[in-house]
Amino acid sequence: MPVLLCSHISSPRRRNVRLIGNWKLLMFAALMMVISDGCKSKETQTAEGGKMAAKNDQKKSAQIQRTDWGKTKDGIPVELYTLTNKNGVVAKIATYGATLTELHVPDKDGKMGDVVLGFDNLAQYEKDSPFFGATTGRVANRIAKGQFALSGVMYQLATNNGPNHLHGGIKGIDKAVWQAEAMETKNGPAVKFTHTSPDRHLHAHQRQRVEDRLQSQDRQSHAG
Repeated sequence: MPVLLCSHISSPRRRNVRLIGNWKLLMFAALMMVISDGCKSKETQTAEGGKMAAKNDQKKSAQIQRTDWGKTKDGIPVELYTLTNKNGVVAKIATYGATLTELHVPDKDGKMGDVVLGFDNLAQYEKDSPFFGATTGRVANRIAKGQFALSGVMYQLATNNGPNHLHGGIKGIDKAVWQAEAMETKNGPAVKFTHTSPDRHLHAHQRQRVEDRLQSQDRQSHAG
């Protein structure tokens, strides 16, 4: 019967084994089997412990971080939320416009990269952004001449795209500072953004409450 030895126990030399009697040889083999089983149990425990540690590390890697991201021109504080799932996918969302500023995902070779367009700071979003990563509204796309009729009443909206109303006009919800609430869900970390657009804001009809939840799910995804 072959005897399995732990790597940290030196293998016995053959010439010494030949010198001991049969009963001593049997005892020696039995002892080695016990040692072997003990080592195997220890290795199994180590492997199981490693799996548990890896699982804990994965749980620890799924997280939400909140940082200050400056203030708007009107002096309103803006926050940046960073969501990371256990696969290392990272999403960054600002409370200004509930804007996705960065999304880092692996390509087919596992190399991480940011796959969305955006700016590095709040000032550029206020000054230059063509709706990069923003939550647009009240309306997405254009309303011709900024006009629409409702119940026989014609409404004139602010125009910001030539004669047309685009993505909520001059100051849509993409330029508002939203309220944010970090959340832990069974599918991974998430942030819920809420904003209330008052009645007649930029001539819009009726009060509107908008809720947007962004979530980083714990499943692998790849960029092309």
